[in-house]
Amino acid sequence: MQPFMTRPGFLLRWLIALGLLVQLVPAQAGAVVPASTEVLRRQLATRLPDTTRLRLLTAMCYRLHDEQPARALPYGEAAVALARTLPADEQEPGLLRSLLSLASCYANLSNGPETLSLLNEAEELARTQHDSDALMRVYTAQGSIYHERGDSTTAWRHYQRALQLSQRPGVSGHTRMKLLGNVGSLFFFRRQVTQALHFDSLALALARRESDSTAESTYLSSLATYQMQLGRLPRVKRLLTQALAISRRQHAARNQAEQLILFAMYYIQTDQPDRADAAVREALSLARQSGYLERVLDAYSILAAEAAEHDKYREAYEWNKRYVDLNDTLNNRQTMQTLAAAQVSYETQERARRLRQLTAQQAEQGWHNRVLAAAVAILALGLLVAVYLHRNLRRSRAALAANNRALEKASEELRAVAVFKDKLYAIVAHDLRGPVTAFAGVTSLIDSYIAQNDQAGLARLPALVRQASDSLNHLLDNVLNWAVSQTGELDCRPAPLLVTELFAECQALYQTTAAASWQHITMAAPPDLRLLADRNMTRTILRNLVGNALKFMPAGGHVHLEAARDPDDPRMVLLSCTDTGPGMSAATVSSLMSGPALPEPSPVPQATGLGLGLALCRAFVHRHGGTLVIQSRPGAGTNVTVSLPAAK
Repeated sequence: MQPFMTRPGFLLRWLIALGLLVQLVPAQAGAVVPASTEVLRRQLATRLPDTTRLRLLTAMCYRLHDEQPARALPYGEAAVALARTLPADEQEPGLLRSLLSLASCYANLSNGPETLSLLNEAEELARTQHDSDALMRVYTAQGSIYHERGDSTTAWRHYQRALQLSQRPGVSGHTRMKLLGNVGSLFFFRRQVTQALHFDSLALALARRESDSTAESTYLSSLATYQMQLGRLPRVKRLLTQALAISRRQHAARNQAEQLILFAMYYIQTDQPDRADAAVREALSLARQSGYLERVLDAYSILAAEAAEHDKYREAYEWNKRYVDLNDTLNNRQTMQTLAAAQVSYETQERARRLRQLTAQQAEQGWHNRVLAAAVAILALGLLVAVYLHRNLRRSRAALAANNRALEKASEELRAVAVFKDKLYAIVAHDLRGPVTAFAGVTSLIDSYIAQNDQAGLARLPALVRQASDSLNHLLDNVLNWAVSQTGELDCRPAPLLVTELFAECQALYQTTAAASWQHITMAAPPDLRLLADRNMTRTILRNLVGNALKFMPAGGHVHLEAARDPDDPRMVLLSCTDTGPGMSAATVSSLMSGPALPEPSPVPQATGLGLGLALCRAFVHRHGGTLVIQSRPGAGTNVTVSLPAAK
């Protein structure tokens, strides 16, 4: 079997993975960028001057353009649109920065035409402002686009223009560094490894001069790749050791995963299979922790090749199966990003298509006129055209039928989504009625107590307001958690949780609400019993169970929380909430347990509804692989039992 390291094109693909092949727009020199996207979102939610908002939108676009280009796109579009509305004396600097950031988004979405269009506009602005640094960044970005397309000649022409500007005043070291790294990767693409080493060494020196440890680690890795191509293996180990040390100091999991994969490649070439296996498995662990699926894919490929090399064909088959499954997932994600970019430029493409269609129709009409001029050929040509049109008509009908089926399917899905949204709105509106009515009642009581000078009544009002606000806050928490769980952004992060602490926290949270209605909350759990579950999801489950019990239970009622190991499955823990409320009929319990994920709101005006809270509980319990069971009889109270994994 051919060794994994010698497969054609693998080292070039690794340069792309390291970010040396398409490095578009570096951050604006001197710009103050907040520490995280969350800080930027909070600032953008406030009232800001247009120039400040423009700067924050551009920064937000750049923050997201690499990992989440589809999410970064609206911020970039908004920044460019806002910059165009500013006065002329304030427009040009902000517009130039926003154009560069938006171009980087389109480049990462593989939309080369839109990227080049934005870069051409940025080039004109940079020339007008005599901004050598921005102009050099534009040339570097244009070269990267053509390099990505495989047009190395055009890419080199743009890189040459950038190199001519590199020594001008005002050009930052960071911009020079990016250009040199890109030129090095271009020479490596052309298999001119000596020149690639020269330019990458210059980029490494600039990274060290700029104290950019991340860039230093990246260029050390690329130098190791070049040296590996030349067969200089001792230098490869030294360079990779330096790069990995920097990444470990920075706790950069993604860079560590990349460099450990390179280490595995080095160990394979030096016939050290045990070290290669250890390196690739550590890289696989780091790549999984950081969500770096491309490096997970490379690790699967290496492990499959090595297992096959040592005649472990079953193990090789398993690794290769994981590789194929993950590769399909990555291809689908890239396809979705490409479709998102295509949607943005759809109108422009549609106008061009219509223009081509009109031109083609005019040409066809002229051809028909020339055909009609020859009397002898009219019949024959008419027959040929009729056959041609008949075939096209049949094909068009088949295509139209296929499109109609697709549209019908899409319409069904849209109707299902609309019904789901209507149901959610109805539940939220229904559950809001209780706390809003309580607030209205409190206002009436205030007027009444003031008129009667009833100080004792006024003293009880804060407890009523607190109870109504807690109910409203609980509903809003459920709505937020439900929305996040449906979008897939809510991760389940299991951790050991002490059950007594969870019960005590829930009891303290609802103690005031229960006391206001002379209700009692008790709990019982073994002191050392622990769950292996997500803390926030588990707290939400308990809050909903206790909150629903208190809502439906009359004054003086009792809620009891209890926990114990499942006698039928020692790996699970049973958490139960029992109340002395009015209970439910068997039909109601069956509807709640077997109904849809989001049940219909209660038609009873006095009921405050179980809908969203119970749906959220069912979703979170299902996330943990557990079950939710309701036992109730009219007049005998209700018992809700959930099973969650136990900690070892």
